[in-house]
Amino acid sequence: MGWKGVTMMDQRVRFIAEYLRGYFPFSELCLEFSISRKTGYKWVERYEQEGSAGLADRSRRPHSCPHETNNAFIEALVQARMKHPSWGPKKLLEIIAPHYKDLPAISTAPIS
Repeated sequence: MGWKGVTMMDQRVRFIAEYLRGYFPFSELCLEFSISRKTGYKWVERYEQEGSAGLADRSRRPHSCPHETNNAFIEALVQARMKHPSWGPKKLLEIIAPHYKDLPAISTAPIS
């Protein structure tokens, strides 16, 4: 089955419609729509939980960044930079170090 000119949303809606009719086994239906069974089950689950709105594309953006620099640390760095504008990143990190157990890389405190 060719999918040129068919949006992903259209494909998902058609897949769910065929699934709800129940004429074909699930694996055969997935094969017909050129998707894996895992993807088929994901679409069915989203449809059952959220209705047709659940079939829309979702953002792939991460919900959080585990290695993001702590806001309190950034604020302390900015304050230190304002007090000592001519100091470099090594010296700034040295004066902040006693207050924080995990220091980021020197490149986090560039000269601006």
